[in-house]
Amino acid sequence: MQVRSSRLGFAFCREKRPEGAVVVYTDIPGSAEVREIAAVEDLIFPRVSPGSRVWVKGEPYGWHAAEVTGLTAFGDYRVRVSGIHTDLKLSGDQFKIRWDRPLTDPVSAVVQGFCDSPEYYEARRDFLDQLVLQRRVSRGYTAFLSAPVELYQHQLDTAARVLSDPVLRYLLADEVGLGKTVEACIVVRQLLLDDSRATALIAVPSTLLQQWGVELRERFLLGEEMGEQRVRLVSHQDLAGEVRLSEHAIVVVDEAHRLVSQFSLHPHLRTDLHQAKSLLLLSATPMSGNLSVLLNLLNLVDPVAYPTNDPKSFRERVKGREREATNLQVLTSRRASPRLRSAALDELLRTHGKDPTVARLVEQCYSAEPMSSAWVDLSDYVRETYRISRRMIRHRRNSGVAEDYPVVGRRPVFVALEDSTRRMVDEFLEQYRDHLANNPALVGSPKRFAQMVLHALGGPRAFLHYLRRSLTVEQDDRALNEAMVARLQMVDTGTRSRVALDIVADRLAKDLKIVVVGTSSDIAREFYEAAQERWGNNVTGHLISMEQAVRERETLAFLNNSGGHVLVGDFTLEEGRNLQAAHVLINLDLPLDPNRLEQRIGRLDRFALRAEPAEIVTFVEPDSEWVSGHVRLLHEGIGIFTASVATLQRKLTEILNEIIAQVECEGSGVFSFDLTELRRGIEDERTEVDLLEELESVTAASDFDEATMADLRRTEEDIEDLQNAFLRFTSARGGVGLRPQVAPDGELLRLRTDSRYVPGLPDDLAAEVLPLLRRPRVYARSAATCRRGVAPLRLGDPLVDWLERYLRTDERGRARAIIRPCDDVHEPSLWMSCDFLVEFDASHLVAEDEGVRRRLRRRGDALLPPSVLRTWTNPTGPASAPALEILDAPFDPDSDQVLRGRAWGDVLTALPDWQQLCRLSADAAIDHIRSLPALSTEPPAAARRAQEEASARTAVLRARSQRLPTEAERRAAHLEMEREESLGAALVRGTAQPAVSTIACGAIVLWPTP
Repeated sequence: MQVRSSRLGFAFCREKRPEGAVVVYTDIPGSAEVREIAAVEDLIFPRVSPGSRVWVKGEPYGWHAAEVTGLTAFGDYRVRVSGIHTDLKLSGDQFKIRWDRPLTDPVSAVVQGFCDSPEYYEARRDFLDQLVLQRRVSRGYTAFLSAPVELYQHQLDTAARVLSDPVLRYLLADEVGLGKTVEACIVVRQLLLDDSRATALIAVPSTLLQQWGVELRERFLLGEEMGEQRVRLVSHQDLAGEVRLSEHAIVVVDEAHRLVSQFSLHPHLRTDLHQAKSLLLLSATPMSGNLSVLLNLLNLVDPVAYPTNDPKSFRERVKGREREATNLQVLTSRRASPRLRSAALDELLRTHGKDPTVARLVEQCYSAEPMSSAWVDLSDYVRETYRISRRMIRHRRNSGVAEDYPVVGRRPVFVALEDSTRRMVDEFLEQYRDHLANNPALVGSPKRFAQMVLHALGGPRAFLHYLRRSLTVEQDDRALNEAMVARLQMVDTGTRSRVALDIVADRLAKDLKIVVVGTSSDIAREFYEAAQERWGNNVTGHLISMEQAVRERETLAFLNNSGGHVLVGDFTLEEGRNLQAAHVLINLDLPLDPNRLEQRIGRLDRFALRAEPAEIVTFVEPDSEWVSGHVRLLHEGIGIFTASVATLQRKLTEILNEIIAQVECEGSGVFSFDLTELRRGIEDERTEVDLLEELESVTAASDFDEATMADLRRTEEDIEDLQNAFLRFTSARGGVGLRPQVAPDGELLRLRTDSRYVPGLPDDLAAEVLPLLRRPRVYARSAATCRRGVAPLRLGDPLVDWLERYLRTDERGRARAIIRPCDDVHEPSLWMSCDFLVEFDASHLVAEDEGVRRRLRRRGDALLPPSVLRTWTNPTGPASAPALEILDAPFDPDSDQVLRGRAWGDVLTALPDWQQLCRLSADAAIDHIRSLPALSTEPPAAARRAQEEASARTAVLRARSQRLPTEAERRAAHLEMEREESLGAALVRGTAQPAVSTIACGAIVLWPTP
């Protein structure tokens, strides 16, 4: 019988009492049983389904492993018993069935003769070892392990840092193209894996809904296998209408800087986000960008420390940190003079002299040799203690742990145009300047003229469209514009588009993917139509005139189709899209705003595993001072066509504002910056930004350092052991007949789902696992990342997690006993094999929910990775090397005999103290492993590292709680410090006193050969 709503499985009712029925669950028959009182009305009497594992009492000792094969006509069961050739007909009270809990004491099972064939153990052992190895190298972060993504240090370390924090509220601010989406999705996936009831809400710009949907389903496998509606995707506009954000395990906001403008329209949205349990904001906004936006983002993740009512103090804080960045660089620079070093120390002492640690370290530096540890210690302390926010994580290209992250890069190609109509356009711009000069009262003329220049730079055709649109609005320049429209309508304005089409034809012939972008929606639409006329379905679009669903569909077609393809877009394509699969960007025009151009190029210049950089095609017109000056400014001055300038937003905005303000007065000369001076200014800005961002960004990994990454990659590359282990486990000998089939290419693994029956599993378990078999899987990560919707066979995959839980619950392979003939013994002797799992013990953390305990366990795994120890012992101690050769030999059914039934009679006659011998041998195994490094030297060393880690974290938080400029910041740091102290103490205890559990036990009776 079973108890309704209980998850403990089958039991038997021993008696009925006034308070209810006495229900007994069986762990080890006759030895370990659990009694509970259940209401009589909650008792149900389902049939034991075929495939269920049961145990039949043996004679003279022990138990026979058996399996229910069916029902008889009279309600009895047909039972197949190991070692008996025909099925037995038994009633329900003639066998035992274990409860649905792991066998926690395999030693007692062997003592009681509750054993089965060692073939199960041998078929399952290697797969269990692979699972422990996967947990070891992943530090317990199975979300990335089971997702078909490439593994990069900065992304894994970011996810680990976020997930290990009890307060999961962060701003992920990596530079464009470094994979913020990957980091966020790993966090979401891990939270959902950790808690089957958890849900996530992800808000993105409406233009990115479909792109994110595809990423979630196909790259992070957050589809139906993880549960329907556990991840919801909404637009920024719809986020304000969401109720009960606090019910989700996490809320993620992509392009979060674009959400700030909504707070004035929806004041409750800020409050709702403050109340979210966990919050991840994604934004590439650098430290030197819009500080008002940055303050608002930090307020969302930490409203106590970053109130929005004092922006002036925040600006001053950032400025002070910029000055500090220069001083800290001097401290660790080999080229800094003694005078510079002394001045930097004086400045730090003036700024932080009340901090006794700073005062002590500065004093040490005054008397220390340059580049000694004191200088580094001072730099590291100030860097971490006075960080603007510990809740902002930022990585930069080509620096720190992101240095080896592969980005596409960019290669400029300049195409010269000879357009006879260009002179007409340039002359009109000069004529219009005269018009403005003669009418100084015109309102908004600088911005209006800048808009005119933007479209004029895009070519005569773009300018014609602009002027036509201007005629729809009553303005003082109508007569001028009408005359120019008439002139342009009489000449050829299509030169630029024709040349662009020729370039597309050339690149298509090379089977390349091409993105064509124009600021002018009219020009982009015309080009799209012309390209479709020539190349048909090889051309897709992303235009403002299209419905959003159409834009999404067209973009996916461009990305997914193999071979040459063209995507034509307007300004709607310039932000948020991942187009690194494209090889060529053709600029039909160039925005006046360099930041917009950087966003456009950044669609292609982002993560990709290929050698060739993206080709950036730009039109130049040598005879036009306007066009030549603009391109020269962008290329020779700013350098935007050869390297990313994403961190220079502030400087680029200054340049744009200067152009807008001066273009009316200076004409084409507005682009004639002193290029040497401009390059020097940009380099100074880059240095200043780099120093500040280096100070505030993550430059060294914590959980995933270089050694850990090397271990992880080595394990990922060695798939042969995993493949062999999985095939053995899912064979008949492993007891779970999933019947894996490998595709002819040797990579894709499919599991048959054409039956409701899984050999070795009862019907209820088969019903659980069959839906998990639909997705194809692979052993090699590289085979998963190049296919859509294919999962690597790793922990974190729903199937692998199910198998791992099943292996813990199912007793097959956990306890075994055989008789082995041996020429080298003269009388029967007992040897015990014990497999121990040694791991961090998270039970030292009390009064916390399971989520916090799980985060602590992962920190513990990083310090003391789990390991499996195997021993062979008898009552006197471990086996010798010659004995191990005999004991470790695989089970041989032709000579070895499973210890069951009548065989027990001979063994108990020879070894009447069987139970005592087993217990003493197991005790000897425990004594032996205590002398091994895994329990003698590694835990104390791990505990020392845990103490150092906890002390370092606590020291920084204590200093912040005392030294940060505002009471709000100090209070927030104090709360963090208290949490860290509690976690640190549990971390130290859990590593110093690891948990040791026996996961399998076996006995071999060496029997003299007749």
